[in-house]
Amino acid sequence: MANDKSNSIWSYNPSIALAIAVAILYLIPTCVLFLQTVIRYRSYFFLCVVFGSALEVGGYIARAVSTRQVDEIPPYAISSTLIILAPIFVAAGNYLLIGRLIQAVLDQNQHRILGIRAERITRTFVGCDIASFLIQASGSGIASSGNWQGNNAKIGTDVLIAGLCTQVLTFVFFLVIIWAFGKSAKQYTKLDAPKGWRKVLHAIYISSALILVRSVYRVIEFACGIHGYPFTHEWIFYVFESLPMLPAISIFCLYHPAKYLGRMGGLGKSLSSDAGVDLGQA
Repeated sequence: MANDKSNSIWSYNPSIALAIAVAILYLIPTCVLFLQTVIRYRSYFFLCVVFGSALEVGGYIARAVSTRQVDEIPPYAISSTLIILAPIFVAAGNYLLIGRLIQAVLDQNQHRILGIRAERITRTFVGCDIASFLIQASGSGIASSGNWQGNNAKIGTDVLIAGLCTQVLTFVFFLVIIWAFGKSAKQYTKLDAPKGWRKVLHAIYISSALILVRSVYRVIEFACGIHGYPFTHEWIFYVFESLPMLPAISIFCLYHPAKYLGRMGGLGKSLSSDAGVDLGQA
């Protein structure tokens, strides 16, 4: 419960119980992914998703602290920043995986998807996400310079929404890339493609679609303004921010890419001990 509602940064009375519960829920896939990625498979290429999951844990811990210090900016700012940054790292993991899947699964002369070469897909989409984040950060800076009031608030919010829309469009295009890859794989799959690679593809689909849901929510949230329904009701945040990101991360606990693509993520010949297990034909 908030200590001093009159000076609260929050536009509602935030729940410490919910913040702690969600932090614990995110801690589970974080620990599992760390053990799988670092200890079991030593697939360090996937550390970005582990890091993104850890940021979620830190974000909700900071949120729990902020519910007890409702008039203090630092815990609120830390929580918001970490929760905003986390999906970027998880998305980067998806970008990286699809590039590696293309190289591991398709014939050598089919490594270009919609005009983008497989080895450039990660850099292209990560670059788009970084640009989106910088636009959002600049918009937030403009709006906060006027204490989210007056003309600065309008200009800043418009810039911030533009950044969020850029993120949404990036993800829509990425889903199209995934679809195009799946279509190519029906005709040009290599004979020595890793078994079970489609499970990794399905995990990427699920994770990316859920991140897209979260990104659309953020656009709507800021489009409605700081006095709109999404900003003034806590359940909206947990349903459309916390809930989608949890399975977007956890799906990789079930279908860890190194289990199917090997320690090098399909780029090398060295496979993990589990990658050779008969997991069904792709």
